[in-house]
Amino acid sequence: MTTLLEARHVTKLFSSGLLDRHATVALEDFSLAIDSERPSITAVVGESGSGKTTLARLLLGLVVPTRGEALYQGQDLQRMSHTVWRAFRRDVQVIF
Repeated sequence: MTTLLEARHVTKLFSSGLLDRHATVALEDFSLAIDSERPSITAVVGESGSGKTTLARLLLGLVVPTRGEALYQGQDLQRMSHTVWRAFRRDVQVIF
């Protein structure tokens, strides 16, 4: 299986400031792999506040995970070259 988009054990914590010791866990140890060989539509459902939007933003490279990694064709979204980033933006789209 060739993976198009993958989240590996991603966790995202949000805090209200530098001295805030009580971070809010938006997403914890979540993994997902989307196969590039077979096109698919993936729906993420859950209660309000369950981390759906945070997951989408992580997979789009708009938010950096606190732990874990988000990958496009095996490359970390945070370390992609400009050329690969442009291809990523063409291939991966989200509908909120």
